[in-house]
Formats: sequence, C-alpha cells, structure tokens
Amino acid sequence: MLILVAGLILFFPAIRSRYLLDDYLHASILKGTFPVSRSPFDLYTFVAEQDRATLLDHGVLPWWTDPQIKIRFFRPLSSILIWADHRLLGGDPFPLHLHSLCWWAAAVLATRALFLRVLTARVATLATVIFALAPCHALPLAWLANREAFISLTFGLLALAAMLRFHEAGRAREVALAAGFSSLSLLGGEYAFSAAGYMLALAVLAREVPVKRRAVGLLSFGVPAAVYLTLRARLGYGTAGSGFYTDPFGAPLAYLRHAPRRAVTLLAEGWFSLDGETLDQKTPAWLLTLCFIPAAALLFVGMRRAFAGLDAARRASAWWLLGGSLLALVPVLAVQPSPRLLGASMVGTAAAVALVLDQAWFRTVEQPRLGELVGFVALALGFFHLVHAPVTSWLVGRFYQRSSARFEASAQAFAKGLDGDPEGETMVMRTAGGAFFLPFALPPEVVRPKRWNILAHTGHVLSLRRGPRTLELVVPEDQSIYPAGPGNLYRTEDTEAAREGTVAVAGMRITILKRGSEGPRVVRVEADRDLDAYTWGVEKKTRFDEIQPPAVGLGKPFDP
Repeated sequence: MLILVAGLILFFPAIRSRYLLDDYLHASILKGTFPVSRSPFDLYTFVAEQDRATLLDHGVLPWWTDPQIKIRFFRPLSSILIWADHRLLGGDPFPLHLHSLCWWAAAVLATRALFLRVLTARVATLATVIFALAPCHALPLAWLANREAFISLTFGLLALAAMLRFHEAGRAREVALAAGFSSLSLLGGEYAFSAAGYMLALAVLAREVPVKRRAVGLLSFGVPAAVYLTLRARLGYGTAGSGFYTDPFGAPLAYLRHAPRRAVTLLAEGWFSLDGETLDQKTPAWLLTLCFIPAAALLFVGMRRAFAGLDAARRASAWWLLGGSLLALVPVLAVQPSPRLLGASMVGTAAAVALVLDQAWFRTVEQPRLGELVGFVALALGFFHLVHAPVTSWLVGRFYQRSSARFEASAQAFAKGLDGDPEGETMVMRTAGGAFFLPFALPPEVVRPKRWNILAHTGHVLSLRRGPRTLELVVPEDQSIYPAGPGNLYRTEDTEAAREGTVAVAGMRITILKRGSEGPRVVRVEADRDLDAYTWGVEKKTRFDEIQPPAVGLGKPFDP
C-alpha cells in the first residue's frame, strides 16, 4: 500500500533514532546493570515501593524526590516484546525501531479497515492518509518504550471492528473476538482505555441497534477491563508522588484539576497538527482559552453543516467517530500533554477531517447549507493535516534522530573522564533532564559510578564553594532548583516541603536555605568527603561536559 511506503519515507528519521529516555533503562535492566532487577513482564516498573530507597541511594532518583513516589505501569505484553527484542535482535536500535514500525503499519491497516466499513472508499482513503502521517506517531516510533501506544491501539481497533460486526449480525463469535482483542489491547497497556472511547461512543449513539445488543457488545471490553483494573490494583501498579503522571484512581482531585488544561492542549495539538513544543506548561491559561473557544466553535459549526449533507448511516458513523475521539482523550489526561498521546484520538479526528474535506471539495450535488463557512474550515483543516502535519512529522522525527545521536556521543565522551572506580561517585551540577539517563547510556565496557548525584534540574545556576565539602547553589528569583508544577516527574505540587529543611541522601545532605515564587532557589550541599574527590559533570544544551567545582571561597556560573 502506497500509504505505508509514504509513512516509511516520512518517519525514516524517527526510526533511525538511537535510544531515548526509558530505552536506556530497559537496556540496562536487561543487561543486569540496573540497580534493581525486573522480570521480562515488568519492564515498565520504574519505581516500586520496595526498591525506592535503593534507587535513591544510587542517584537514579534525585534528592528532591517525593518520599512516596511510585511509577509502575501494567503493560505485560509490551514488556515481553521489548525483552524479546533484546534477546533476538540484539542491542542495535534500528531493528527494534523496525519492529515498532510494523506495529505502526498494523495500526494504519486496522484503521483503514474500520474506515472502509463505515465511510465511503474515497473518504476512507483520505482519512487513512491523515491518520497515518500524523505527527502523533513520530515519538512512539523514535522512542521504543512508547511502542505500547501502537500495540494497544491496534488490538483496540480490531476489538472495535468485531463489536461493529456484532451490532450488525448479533453473532456470539464476534463478541468473543471483541473480548479477546480487548484483552490483548489491555495487556499492551493503559492506552487501551483510549481505544475503548470509540466502543462507548458507538454503544451510546448507535440507536438503530437494540439496547441489549449494544450492552453485550460493550461488555466485551468492560469485563476484560474490570479484570485488568483488579489485577493492576492487587499487584500494586499505578503512579504516586509524580507531577508528570496523575493516577486518576490514586489522586482523582489532582487529575480533575489538571484535566481542563491538558484536554485543551491535546485538542489543539491533534486538530492543528502541532508539535510538542508549541504549547507547553508556560503557555498562559488565558491565551489557551482565548484561542480554543472560537476555534472549537468554528470547527463544530463547520463539521455539523458538513455532516448534515451525509446520508443517515454515514452521519451516524461520523458522530460516533467524533465522539470517540473526544472520549479517547479522557485516559491520557493523566499525563503531561504530548502529541504522542493522541494516537487513538487521531482515528476519529482523521475521519471527521476527511468528511469535511470530502463534503467541501468533492460534492457532486450543490448543498446550499454548506456555505462559505465549511469551505473555510475545510481549507484550514486541509492545510493543517495534508501539508503541515507531514512536514511536522518529518521534522519531529529528525529532531529525535539528531538529539538521540548527540546524547549518545556525549555519553561516550564523558565516559573517557571516568576513573573506572566501581566505588566512585559523580556529581552533576545541573541538568535539563538528559542526565537522569546518562549513566545508563555509558558504553558497556565502562565501569559505572556507584552513585550518580544530580544537584539541580534548572536553567542558569551559580555554584558557590563554601568549604572543602560544602557547596551552595543559587538560581534566579523566577526559577527553582528543580521543576515546579505538574511537569515534575519526581515530585507533585502537593508534596509537603518545609520553608527551610534538610534532605539526607546517601553521601550528602541538602539544606533548603531560601525559596522563591517557583520553589527552592538557594540550597546548601554538604558532602561526606572533599568535593574535589568526585567526578563532576554538567549538561549543556547539546552536550554533557566534565567540569571542576569552584575553589573554596570562589563561585562559578553554569548556563544551559
């Protein structure tokens, strides 16, 4: 199919990426060099209660970590596939990325099969193109650990197709297939609940189908989902103590508090094919609201007029696909917004956009109700999804290819300065985030430091040497030593912290001396030995450098 070839070309930079983020943790776990062990089915357990102290002692978790942090995802199928990748294909990322590309292709084919069932052939083709080339696929293709998005979506769409067949014919075989595919989708991960948004929308809006049949069809996902959630709870999976992940079961109020902003951001990223940098945590809420309300109203009116020109069956399909795309966002509101979360929602978005374009550009019968508004909406959507989206997908993939290669090269360069002492320790003056993964990116022949201490996760920092073992770190008034708000992976905004207090971790004590509007801005670091005995590093914008701490009585600035 031509669309698969087009996708291969467009996403080729993404699949040429090296390891990213959690990929290094998975590789380390499978090599046996991670501080704690994991089973092949449990690679997505990053922080469990029983090994929290060990990870903190080794510096895998920074000193500001919430004492109750837990990051455990129940994704046994996705986990065992990563384990099999490393056992069968080795450590070279490219074959592993090709495996991810196969799941992307499977999701595209499953989406096309769904579209052909409920839309005309022309609209189905256009919708498939929009879905297949969307920017939301770039990061899951570049980031091996995010492959579960494709796995859960593929099986979720197959379950939805079986549910549609059950609605039409009422055969028990289709219910069994739907339940089986739903179970596989859930074993892939929690992204399955996004795919289930379409099942719920179909069950509610397919009024021509008997209520009993709709209820039975919905149970084909509901029963496996209940089993999954029960196992998830009993086995201790979920998240806590992290601002980046908000477990709706463990912290429902925090989930609801962050949901509106996250929903608006994801809707904008999906409908306007934005990358993950356009709208971020610093984008003012008033600006988001000011842009979102008129844009949403314009899109809704335009789509409603376009859908009115469809026959009854196609119109019903259009509405449940659109409704499903909105419901698909509800589960991913538990995470900081990113286009990578939009795979399931993009199915309905692509269908809605294709229907509007078809009505505006290819209608053979004049429909006065469409008017200029639909033409304008179609023009805008056509640009965003047929021009801007493919370009953005390629650029995002190229960004991850280049940044991952730079990170790998930085790790190799930094490794040359390590002394090879298995009892050695490294101090990181400041990081932008990459340094958390750098010890696991070191070449396999390099002896890793026993402890990896990250002192600050911020921008500009001033380091003042107060004594042989004492250092003070100072950041500007409008910054914090570590990220504040819902973007902090290791701490929530509700984490209790005294105005002044001391945190003790292995090998050092950190005292918060002064707080600013964003959080701690002056801290004192007291080490158990002379600071000159450590290996020191700092993360810059494009590299990781070895440094020396300032001499006693002097200071030194460190910029991004």
